[in-house]
Amino acid sequence: MKICHVDPACGLSIPPKDWGAIEKIIWEFEVNQTTLGHDSTHKMASDIKLGDYDIVHCHVANLAIGLQERGIPYIYQLHDHHVLHYGKDSHVYKENLKAIEGSLISLMPANWLVKYFDNHPKCIYFSHGVNVDEFYPKHSNTKPKSPKLLMLANNGLGGDRAFDRKGFQFGIGLAMLNNLEITIAGPSNNKHFFNNNLWTLNYPKLNLVFDTPNNKLLELYHNHHIFLHPTMLEAGHPNLTMIEAMAAGLPVIADWELEVDLHGCWRAPRDVFEMNKGLKEILKYWDKYQQECLKTSQNLSWHNRTKELIKIYKNYAS
Repeated sequence: MKICHVDPACGLSIPPKDWGAIEKIIWEFEVNQTTLGHDSTHKMASDIKLGDYDIVHCHVANLAIGLQERGIPYIYQLHDHHVLHYGKDSHVYKENLKAIEGSLISLMPANWLVKYFDNHPKCIYFSHGVNVDEFYPKHSNTKPKSPKLLMLANNGLGGDRAFDRKGFQFGIGLAMLNNLEITIAGPSNNKHFFNNNLWTLNYPKLNLVFDTPNNKLLELYHNHHIFLHPTMLEAGHPNLTMIEAMAAGLPVIADWELEVDLHGCWRAPRDVFEMNKGLKEILKYWDKYQQECLKTSQNLSWHNRTKELIKIYKNYAS
């Protein structure tokens, strides 16, 4: 098949050099589709002409609507958690609904998105994946005496860049409760949270890392033992960093939707004491959790996800 992914036109390269989730997803699909014998590329929407490709896969609502208006069939994939934040009366929800309605089929990386769009007949759940060649465990899987905690995220919500959507305060609280080292990494945008929550900077075992390039992420994972993700709103369940951490051998304490089983993870709400139960359980059964998270990440490899995506494509290829 000839496949074209629509460049999201956000000013980031594909693949992204540092932060850029949609760009990373597009690149992984493109590489794995090529590996599976297909002709896969990405282009700006304006450069895509009717009939040039068997499949056009779009990842941004307004660009999908532009294809729709030009009569170009497309598969849509929704990545925007703001559809819930702003509500069903918002422009962002209505725009995404229009993109869904005009699609051949729409891929939702979370089950809650399917429900939120009233189980629209064009919406199906399709989970994210991980590059298991890029993210892999260290040779030693010995249980740590004093585990180092890691959070990797871009905080903020709906224009409020200091809003704690990702749950940094809960991760720091868990570290303080157990006198453990914790690293919080992500783009420079995270500085807004810390500037508004100066109390967090008083914890001497807190390490802040900003703007880590993608080629340094594995080193970051390898220097830690347990990944924390007490998020309150995600368009992906699981999201990218959770599966990357699992592939690197880190058991995960996180909050994610009940419809998805993630073996190797401890499900905890945004509650330090519930997260602490998970920490104790993971350390008690370290080998079990680590092996399960590695198995889960292998099952969710981008290669496997792409094979499933190709099956979907074949139902709609022109």
